[in-house]
Amino acid sequence: MPTQRLKNSTSQSPNIFRDIERILTTHKVRELHYEYANDDSGRVVALVFALDVEGRRLSFRMPARIEQVHAALYGTTHFLSPAKSQQAYRTAWANIRDWIDAQMAMIDIRLVKTQEVFLPYLLDATGEHTFYERLEQQQFQSRLLEAPTGQ
Repeated sequence: MPTQRLKNSTSQSPNIFRDIERILTTHKVRELHYEYANDDSGRVVALVFALDVEGRRLSFRMPARIEQVHAALYGTTHFLSPAKSQQAYRTAWANIRDWIDAQMAMIDIRLVKTQEVFLPYLLDATGEHTFYERLEQQQFQSRLLEAPTGQ
């Protein structure tokens, strides 16, 4: 188990999804749904939402990478007790809730733009991949990431 205490590692909040919905609806979310695991767990694995930004509707997908949270909390993703598995799930979603809340606060005070903070989660035209996932598939070899040539 990691020696440092991780944010929300002991979260017991029963209202994480309601809190996320409240944050997004107070910021005029236009669409909101959850993606569920392909098993019988009933667990939410991603949040998908749309916001109107500068006259365009943009859709975003935020995955909850629960296995990575398992590893961060317990050093492994294998053979977790149901209690530890549930805690990793709560920790992931509590951190997503807090991150969305912080980003919306910065948007509210015009410190950042909506598309600036949510860009990695922006869905492509197919609705299947995020901007980050597309860059990752290209091993970050996009022309967008190249340094400008001499001016």
